[in-house]
Amino acid sequence: MNSNNQALVGEAFTIPAGTSKTVTIAGNMSSSLSNYAGQVASIAVVGVNTSGTVSGSLPITGAAHTINSSLSIGSVTAERGTLDPASAQTKEVGTDGYTFTSVKVTAGSVEKVRLNSIRFNQSGSASSNDLANVMVYVDGVAYTPTVSSDGKYYTANFGSGIVIDKGLFKEISVKGDVVSGSGRTIAFDIYKITDINVTGELYGYGITPPTSGNGFTPTSPVYDASVVTISGGSITVSKANSVAAQNVAINVPNQPLGGFTVKVDGEPVSVQSLVFNATATGDEVANVTQISIVDSNGAVVAGPVDGVNTTAPYGTVTFTDTITFPVGENTYTLKGKLGSTFVSDDTFAASTTPSTQWTSVTGQQTGNTITPDPSSAITLNTMTAKAAAATISVSADPVDQNVVAGTQDFTLANVRVDATASGEDLKFISFKISLAGTNTPTQLTGCKLYNGSTALNTGSNIPTMAAGSNTITLDGGGVTVPKGVVSTLTFKCNLSGSATAGNTFQLGIPAASTLSATGVTSGSTATLSGSAATGQTMTVVSSGSFTVEKSDSSPSYDIVAAGTTGNVVGVLKLRATNEDITLNKLALQMSNSSASSTPANITKVTLHKADGTQVGEAVFAGTRYATSTVSGLTLNRDVETLLTIKVDLKDIGTTGAGTQGALVQIDYDGNDSTGTQGTGATTINTGSSSDTAVDGIRVFKSYPTVERISDGIAENLRNGDQPLLRFKVTANSKGNIGLDSFSFRLSTTTATVSSINAFAYETLGPDGQLNDPVSGVNASGKLDDTNAVWVDGSTDIQIDIDSNGTDTALQIPAGETRYFEIRGDVSGAATGASIQTTLRGDAAYPSLATLMGNATAVNADTNNNFVWSPNATTTSVQASNDWTNGYRVYSANGLNGQTINY
Repeated sequence: MNSNNQALVGEAFTIPAGTSKTVTIAGNMSSSLSNYAGQVASIAVVGVNTSGTVSGSLPITGAAHTINSSLSIGSVTAERGTLDPASAQTKEVGTDGYTFTSVKVTAGSVEKVRLNSIRFNQSGSASSNDLANVMVYVDGVAYTPTVSSDGKYYTANFGSGIVIDKGLFKEISVKGDVVSGSGRTIAFDIYKITDINVTGELYGYGITPPTSGNGFTPTSPVYDASVVTISGGSITVSKANSVAAQNVAINVPNQPLGGFTVKVDGEPVSVQSLVFNATATGDEVANVTQISIVDSNGAVVAGPVDGVNTTAPYGTVTFTDTITFPVGENTYTLKGKLGSTFVSDDTFAASTTPSTQWTSVTGQQTGNTITPDPSSAITLNTMTAKAAAATISVSADPVDQNVVAGTQDFTLANVRVDATASGEDLKFISFKISLAGTNTPTQLTGCKLYNGSTALNTGSNIPTMAAGSNTITLDGGGVTVPKGVVSTLTFKCNLSGSATAGNTFQLGIPAASTLSATGVTSGSTATLSGSAATGQTMTVVSSGSFTVEKSDSSPSYDIVAAGTTGNVVGVLKLRATNEDITLNKLALQMSNSSASSTPANITKVTLHKADGTQVGEAVFAGTRYATSTVSGLTLNRDVETLLTIKVDLKDIGTTGAGTQGALVQIDYDGNDSTGTQGTGATTINTGSSSDTAVDGIRVFKSYPTVERISDGIAENLRNGDQPLLRFKVTANSKGNIGLDSFSFRLSTTTATVSSINAFAYETLGPDGQLNDPVSGVNASGKLDDTNAVWVDGSTDIQIDIDSNGTDTALQIPAGETRYFEIRGDVSGAATGASIQTTLRGDAAYPSLATLMGNATAVNADTNNNFVWSPNATTTSVQASNDWTNGYRVYSANGLNGQTINY
């Protein structure tokens, strides 16, 4: 305000015809109002400075405000943001998405604040046209700023505002693209502190940030941003390793002579002239002609030109075509022709020093002259001249082997054509194969040379074989062997079914000098090397054979439930010799001759390949022998083929035909001379003469699963009554099972145990608490009326399940689980003391008069550590002949022991 309390406010602005603009006049209050408390202030507009006609009633007076000196409004601080460059930078034309400046606004502790707008002053010499896509970002959200008419002020309005909670902050940054303005500067300052427009949420007043924050000063501009200087484009050249050192052909155009990579930043760069130094070891640079620069799309961008000699073997290659290199990184290849005077192992290498040998280098947007990097020489990979050449030899594969008379498309030899040292691809229009051995050559028919799966000679080009060298005319234009690799050509023939056993065939090659090939591009005669060589010996046999044995992967003895399907009873391994054999049928037998282990236990047997595919099926119809037809199973020569035998079992019970405790063993029957048959070149009615012997599966109506559980067992040994072992028993879903007794051992160090017993429960809680003691035994689920006495660590302790002294069986319904706990009264628990409790297992099936026995008979057997019943037709009592032991219920060594240490 001047002495008349008047001020000229604002900057020039334009109101388009037919539109309106609202202008708000605001003022900042002094930091102390104690001398003005209670006074009333208002602002009036008394004039509008314009060349247009002003109509209206002036002055226009705003609302009157009573000054309050005691109210404390919120506060904010402003400082340099973390995204700010914080130092002067140089950026090329073409730089995109660069962060020019960034400030951080933090709310104080009195009230939330609302960030309404911010205005940046671009004080650098660059114009707004030098920039593009300038945006103001807050929390990743882009806001488009309004640019003033002079292009210097960028104002971002944040709509309804961005609320900043007490103690939190928002960072505001300016990002944009540099599109022109080489040599100019960019600086997005904040000129006045009130260009950061913030209001308090509680009182609604505008808040002026202090100018004491990092990067801010009291004088304008209050935030002096880092200056960005705009530079022109840049160009950097390097060797392209993607154009590798390699063999190149002689007298063939468009051969790679080296490669280089050009990286351009900022703007496309044109180069009017490029000079390469060249070295032609063994020849001269002037004999390298038709040299071009080719881009990655195969387009010629400069040339062709010819090399020029300086001092042998040196010279230069000069390109005067202007090349415009685009922004980005691109690879270029020198291509040309080594003259006919070059010989194998001559070399060519090129180099260039971009800073001095690339001239008139100009940025296409700025027009500025640019000096390429580097200032040192870039040497491209060296190329080695090679004439068309190959070394021919016989592969060591296939090895000496037998071949069955009548075999079709049998591989007799593989011929290696090594073109790794060739300068170009080779073309063969014919080949020669030599035949040796004791044989009748005409017994080889349909002989073809293959390149991979492609036959190279067919129809009239199939030769009639003779002893010695045989010329094979190839179809069409012959076969092309690529340079730089070793190609393998395979020779296959059909062997007559009348070929004499013992005859031999050895296929090889004559001396390579008798063969011919040409360079694919040059047409020059290739140099072929390699001595005459005889391949491996193929001996004729009259037929193949195969063997059948039990596989090492065949499962061990196990117990299964009756009425189930797909039970694996064994795995066989079959191996064919001399030829591939298709298995047609397989003889099987039930090996267990026990009177009760009869075919009545089996519904059917199926055979399966390793991938699970069923290939055979057999039914034992009242006899222990059966033959399964087999389809879809080929025994590959000298490869082990696995065949899984699975069995479907009949039910056991009042209506089931199965026998409780039957041991089912299905084996290969080696005594059946015609039951096993395969087809190779001939029919083979044999396999192995010996039977296999699988371990088999024992069948029960149902069976238990036993597992140790750790829940509820204390980690530390203590004196007094303590759980020593917990385990659970689950009945298979096929039926209930009964439990008569089980045994365990205690091994101790220092401590002793007394008053030993076992308890059974129906449930185990999530906290490890055993709940719901079983019924039908002693009180509280106690299994033995009399506590057991511990003798020593080598003596079994047996729990005979009873009810008040009368033997009984604990029944577990189908699919349900019962939980068991062995407890004892511990004494002597001290440092170093421990107790290990192990549930004992059975090492063999009980020796009984029949497959099953009564509980007394099973308990009398030496293997009596776990006595149970599968309840064949009804709930078994101790006198029922329906009891067995724990063989294969769990390990014969016992359930994993539970050890408790002091």
